[in-house]
Amino acid sequence: MQFLKTHWNKLLIIFLSIIIIFFAFSYTLDIKGKELVDKSFTQSVIVFGSAKALNAVISLAQGTELDLPFLTVAIGEVLDPINDLVEQFSFVMLASMTSLGIQKIMMNFVTNDLYNFILLFTLVILNVWLFYRFSKDERFRTLFFKVTIILIFLRFAVPLIGLVNDFAYNSFVKQDYNISQLNDNILKVKDEVNQVTVNTIQQKENSSIFNKIAEKFDSDYYSKKVDEYKKAVDNSSEYIVSLIIAFVFQTILLPLIFLFILYQFVKGIFNLGK
Repeated sequence: MQFLKTHWNKLLIIFLSIIIIFFAFSYTLDIKGKELVDKSFTQSVIVFGSAKALNAVISLAQGTELDLPFLTVAIGEVLDPINDLVEQFSFVMLASMTSLGIQKIMMNFVTNDLYNFILLFTLVILNVWLFYRFSKDERFRTLFFKVTIILIFLRFAVPLIGLVNDFAYNSFVKQDYNISQLNDNILKVKDEVNQVTVNTIQQKENSSIFNKIAEKFDSDYYSKKVDEYKKAVDNSSEYIVSLIIAFVFQTILLPLIFLFILYQFVKGIFNLGK
């Protein structure tokens, strides 16, 4: 009983070390974290592909030859802002996929067997050091303790990023910025723009020479085409901006917050005792 009273803090560290080693080698947290990061990465690739597909059909629509010179300008006024926004969104998606790729690399690093064995080794040495001291080991022992704490933090904090992202998205973001629904809306816009373009091309090809001449001087025909494109891209800006908000929050803002917390944690650990 006296031993327990005297060494309760050391026994607590031993108990916590056993729990840490158990969870590190069980990979329960890691499997779920990897699944969520992979899911987010796949979702990012799908949305990025949808954005590039929309960009392609808009470029095709802008390149469709219609006879009146002012029509090219009119269609450009409708489609150019959307096209520019899609291109900017593509950069956001590249940044998001890069962030998720880095998260996957970091997760592979801290969940690797080698990392686990290094963590096991440091914990064993640390626990042995609790009962056996060496002369003039205070400074090195303190440094070793700080490094071990950082290794433990990284081992579990990195897999938690995926869980935190998923929780934050489902709890605070999804109800207003549902990525799957917004992606479906983008695809719908793409199909509608493409349909207008296809109809325009087919109409030109199937028109008689007389109708082609008549259409050339029919301003109502061109106004109707412009209105069709306006209707096709209606609300597309809102969809794209909503996707930008969702991905910036989920894949850029939260990882930056994690890096800030990591920096403050490491800084605090190494300033401990000074």
